[in-house]
Amino acid sequence: MEERPRYVHRTLNTGPSDYEKALSRTLFGILSKSIHDLPGIVQALNESDLGPPDDERWTEANFTAEMERLGAYPNSSGAPLGGHPAGIVPPGTSTRERPPKGGHGRH
Repeated sequence: MEERPRYVHRTLNTGPSDYEKALSRTLFGILSKSIHDLPGIVQALNESDLGPPDDERWTEANFTAEMERLGAYPNSSGAPLGGHPAGIVPPGTSTRERPPKGGHGRH
Protein backbone atom coordinates (compact mmCIF):
# COMPACT_ATOMS: atom_id res chain seq x y z
CA MET A 1 0.00 0.00 0.00
CA GLU A 2 1.32 3.44 -0.92
CA GLU A 3 2.26 5.50 2.11
CA ARG A 4 0.78 8.98 2.11
CA PRO A 5 1.96 11.95 4.17
CA ARG A 6 -0.01 12.81 7.27
CA TYR A 7 -1.41 16.32 7.02
CA VAL A 8 -2.31 18.67 9.81
CA HIS A 9 -4.94 21.37 9.71
CA ARG A 10 -4.20 24.91 10.73
CA THR A 11 -5.72 28.31 10.46
CA LEU A 12 -4.20 31.74 10.07
CA ASN A 13 -4.98 34.88 11.99
CA THR A 14 -4.20 36.94 8.91
CA GLY A 15 -5.59 37.31 5.43
CA PRO A 16 -3.74 37.17 2.13
CA SER A 17 -1.58 40.11 1.13
CA ASP A 18 -2.61 42.49 -1.66
CA TYR A 19 -0.05 40.75 -3.89
CA GLU A 20 -1.53 37.31 -3.12
CA LYS A 21 -5.04 38.60 -3.87
CA ALA A 22 -3.91 40.12 -7.17
CA LEU A 23 -2.06 36.94 -8.14
CA SER A 24 -5.09 34.84 -7.28
CA ARG A 25 -7.44 37.05 -9.34
CA THR A 26 -5.03 37.01 -12.26
CA LEU A 27 -4.56 33.23 -12.15
CA PHE A 28 -8.31 32.59 -11.91
CA GLY A 29 -8.78 34.87 -14.91
CA ILE A 30 -6.16 32.91 -16.86
CA LEU A 31 -7.62 29.55 -15.87
CA SER A 32 -11.13 30.73 -16.80
CA LYS A 33 -9.84 31.18 -20.36
CA SER A 34 -9.01 27.44 -20.40
CA ILE A 35 -5.29 28.12 -20.19
CA HIS A 36 -4.00 25.31 -17.99
CA ASP A 37 -0.52 24.47 -19.25
CA LEU A 38 2.54 25.97 -17.59
CA PRO A 39 3.90 27.76 -20.69
CA GLY A 40 0.46 29.24 -21.38
CA ILE A 41 0.02 30.42 -17.79
CA VAL A 42 3.47 32.04 -17.80
CA GLN A 43 2.77 33.76 -21.13
CA ALA A 44 -0.60 35.05 -19.88
CA LEU A 45 1.00 36.31 -16.65
CA ASN A 46 3.56 38.21 -18.71
CA GLU A 47 0.72 39.77 -20.70
CA SER A 48 -0.95 40.90 -17.46
CA ASP A 49 -0.06 43.87 -15.27
CA LEU A 50 1.17 41.58 -12.48
CA GLY A 51 4.88 40.90 -12.48
CA PRO A 52 6.80 38.49 -10.28
CA PRO A 53 8.04 39.79 -6.93
CA ASP A 54 11.77 39.65 -7.70
CA ASP A 55 12.11 39.63 -11.50
CA GLU A 56 10.97 41.63 -14.51
CA ARG A 57 9.16 38.77 -16.23
CA TRP A 58 7.56 35.50 -15.25
CA THR A 59 9.40 32.35 -16.28
CA GLU A 60 8.40 28.74 -15.77
CA ALA A 61 11.12 28.48 -13.11
CA ASN A 62 10.18 31.57 -11.06
CA PHE A 63 6.43 30.87 -11.38
CA THR A 64 6.91 27.31 -10.12
CA ALA A 65 9.15 28.54 -7.29
CA GLU A 66 6.58 31.21 -6.34
CA MET A 67 3.75 28.66 -6.24
CA GLU A 68 5.89 26.40 -4.04
CA ARG A 69 6.75 29.33 -1.75
CA LEU A 70 3.12 30.40 -1.42
CA GLY A 71 1.95 26.82 -0.93
CA ALA A 72 4.43 26.04 1.81
CA TYR A 73 3.96 26.73 5.50
CA PRO A 74 3.08 29.28 6.77
CA ASN A 75 0.83 30.20 3.85
CA SER A 76 -0.79 26.81 3.32
CA SER A 77 -3.93 25.47 4.95
CA GLY A 78 -2.14 22.23 5.67
CA ALA A 79 1.41 20.98 5.65
CA PRO A 80 2.91 17.52 5.91
CA LEU A 81 3.61 16.74 9.53
CA GLY A 82 7.22 17.67 10.10
CA GLY A 83 7.22 19.93 7.04
CA HIS A 84 7.03 23.14 9.05
CA PRO A 85 10.14 25.01 10.25
CA ALA A 86 11.74 23.60 13.38
CA GLY A 87 10.32 25.10 16.55
CA ILE A 88 7.20 26.43 14.84
CA VAL A 89 4.04 24.36 15.10
CA PRO A 90 0.88 25.52 13.34
CA PRO A 91 -2.15 26.29 15.50
CA GLY A 92 -4.57 23.39 15.58
CA THR A 93 -1.87 20.75 15.25
CA SER A 94 -2.41 17.83 17.57
CA THR A 95 1.17 16.96 18.32
CA ARG A 96 3.45 16.81 21.31
CA GLU A 97 5.68 19.35 19.57
CA ARG A 98 3.43 22.24 20.61
CA PRO A 99 3.76 23.47 24.18
CA PRO A 100 0.43 23.58 25.99
CA LYS A 101 -1.32 26.94 26.28
CA GLY A 102 -0.42 28.78 29.47
CA GLY A 103 2.07 26.12 30.40
CA HIS A 104 -0.60 23.54 31.21
CA GLY A 105 -3.45 21.71 29.58
CA ARG A 106 -3.73 19.10 26.87
CA HIS A 107 -1.90 18.98 23.55
